[in-house]
Amino acid sequence: MTSPRALSLLAALSAPVFLAAAIAGWLSEAWPATPVTFGVAAFVVCGGPLLAMWHVSTASDDAEYEEEPTLVLPAPAAPPAPAPVPLPLTPKAAAARAFMGWRDSGT
Repeated sequence: MTSPRALSLLAALSAPVFLAAAIAGWLSEAWPATPVTFGVAAFVVCGGPLLAMWHVSTASDDAEYEEEPTLVLPAPAAPPAPAPVPLPLTPKAAAARAFMGWRDSGT
């Protein structure tokens, strides 16, 4: 069953489309620009939003119109990070690391 919101959206959006089609018909002389056709176009263009408001205001709150609950899935777990590969130490880097360890130990 179609929901009242969908019907109101359809009715509201059809009005400008019909207006553009009526103007295009008048300009291309496919539809005569008479007071009757202008009245029909005005009725449809003004009636679209009014029909949309009527659909929403007369909609019942039955269970058949309830939106389905949104299913929220947990995000997939990130793959574990690979273990870092230790870099080979040069003698100069080993001496610097020993100095930093001595300096940071506070003794």
